[in-house]
Amino acid sequence: MVNTGKPSRGCYMCRARRIKCDEGKPGCMRCQKSKRVCPGYRDAFELKLRDESKSTKKKHNRRLNQTQYPVLHNVVNQAEIYQDSFLDPALFYPTAASSSRISHSRNSSSSSNSSQDSSRSPEEDVSSVVSSFTHHLTIRGHMTTPLNQQAACFFLANFVLVPKAGTMRGYFDFALPLLKQRDPSQGLLLAFSAVSLAALGTRPNSKALLPKADLWYLNALKEINSALRDPRLASSDSILVSVMLMATFEQLTPSRLKIGGWTSHIDGAVAVIKSRGSEPHKWQSKIAREIFISVRAHMTIHCIANSKAADPTVDWMAIEADDPVVQNFAAANLKMAALRADTEKTTTLKVHSAENTEIVKKLLQRAQALDQEYLDWIKALPAGWEIKTVAWVDSAVQNLSTSLVHPGRVDAYGELWMAYKYNIVRSCRLFIYSTILRCVAWLGNSQDYRLTPEYTTAARICRQLVEDIVASVPYFFGWNSENDVTMKAKANFACGSSDDPNVKPLTGIFVMWPLFAAAASDFASPSQRIFLRGRLKHVAETMGIAQALILFEIQLLHPSLYITRERANLIPTACQSDDTTVAITEGKATATATLAPAPPQQQSGWIPRSFGFGENGFFQNAVAMKQHVQQYLEGYELTGF
Repeated sequence: MVNTGKPSRGCYMCRARRIKCDEGKPGCMRCQKSKRVCPGYRDAFELKLRDESKSTKKKHNRRLNQTQYPVLHNVVNQAEIYQDSFLDPALFYPTAASSSRISHSRNSSSSSNSSQDSSRSPEEDVSSVVSSFTHHLTIRGHMTTPLNQQAACFFLANFVLVPKAGTMRGYFDFALPLLKQRDPSQGLLLAFSAVSLAALGTRPNSKALLPKADLWYLNALKEINSALRDPRLASSDSILVSVMLMATFEQLTPSRLKIGGWTSHIDGAVAVIKSRGSEPHKWQSKIAREIFISVRAHMTIHCIANSKAADPTVDWMAIEADDPVVQNFAAANLKMAALRADTEKTTTLKVHSAENTEIVKKLLQRAQALDQEYLDWIKALPAGWEIKTVAWVDSAVQNLSTSLVHPGRVDAYGELWMAYKYNIVRSCRLFIYSTILRCVAWLGNSQDYRLTPEYTTAARICRQLVEDIVASVPYFFGWNSENDVTMKAKANFACGSSDDPNVKPLTGIFVMWPLFAAAASDFASPSQRIFLRGRLKHVAETMGIAQALILFEIQLLHPSLYITRERANLIPTACQSDDTTVAITEGKATATATLAPAPPQQQSGWIPRSFGFGENGFFQNAVAMKQHVQQYLEGYELTGF
């Protein structure tokens, strides 16, 4: 990097086109007139420095090619990859950077058991990775840190949690020892490169980095697919972590405003585990067990969100977490996924037969039992998990959609990881009561389910659950943390200072699903719904978690909308109308109903079961479901009410 005097303050697009920029905010007029999307402007730090010239890069590459190290048969491909790669392997082992760049072997991926972690504790291993990383920054940074290292450090400092003694848990920390290996997997390096650059590129005024992130995403996909064809590499720890990093990429990037990419990578991770097997002896190392538990956690949330059960061919509880809190939490969530899947199959039954009635009653009992299991999990939590109410906000908030706090109670937690677990339980309980009310509505046939005692109980509990989620939101976003240290979300990130006052984007990933679950509940008040959706929009637009935008755009309520759908699909068991003909046959009364033919879209049910939390999932079909509901209510008269 070299100092260039007074640099241009124009936007990235005008600088690339070499035209004068009017520097308008938020986007320049030249881009608007040419029907282009203005990518934004460089920040003050970038304006002081710029990349070294192409000639300097060529000189550096010539000196690199003249080194005395032997050239192996695969040197050419490797040198080309790392010369242009976003992530230099020297980032993780700087003492032998040049040697590693040349002798890195494509087929020397990590073993499936990651035996390298047996000689040191996890804390020492992570510390070694981070220290070598920061050492590399100070040695090679010179005047400023290269973009690739900025992105890697940004991802580590904002998305990777390192476990500490006590209750603090890790998040993606198992990737660090795999990256530190002498010969890390190419797929892992490329996946880490892509997600790091995407994380940096989702910041405001950094959108110009996203095309490069997309390029490395495609390179990583190609490399991972190539590795999956090799039976020895297909079930390795590195490939599994690579797939999970690709799933995180899909959560971050705004260019893929659909849930399909994230879903496909989660399904891919499950397929890798199926190929490897879930027997404990195949996951002996500490790192391997942590990877399995992480995939299980992500897969479970994915299944709950899409109302499908976990793959039954995998024994998901075969690998036990060291902490019983985590193990019991995972067991309850797997049951929750199965309950959601069975709810879609059961409450959409069209005939009120004795057999179907018994099926619905059993589902209702399962939902009640699972709710009690979550309550038992909360009661069994150890000391340190206590929730502390630190403030009450009595004054009215002028703009709830942008406020960090909602009028009422404000809670603080021991650490970020605890707040996340609490809110997942609350979200699951909201959907449990959605199932209970859908069962009650089905059993009551045409009766208004809101007049039942079950609805009274559900309303009381769900309003409290929504209030608890709302009270936790200020903690995630650091409200009043400069005056109250208990409101600073405690977490040990892999890079950077623990005193960093900025709110980390990882908190957005942790809080977006509870925000959606509470905002979509029938029992959220209008002000709570505005507040929760405002925070969801903030996670998407400011924190750079594009998946939150998908959730924000869904404006559906549960369980009322699903009960409307299910009752519209029911075949009436009793009919009192002019079209009913009563006949006496052998002393028994029989009724024959002459019904008007259903519209074309109703021949197999006016809304396919795939809409809503069904076969294709809530996210993919929510908008279509809303349109079908509106069309039905406008064009047809509902029966069964």
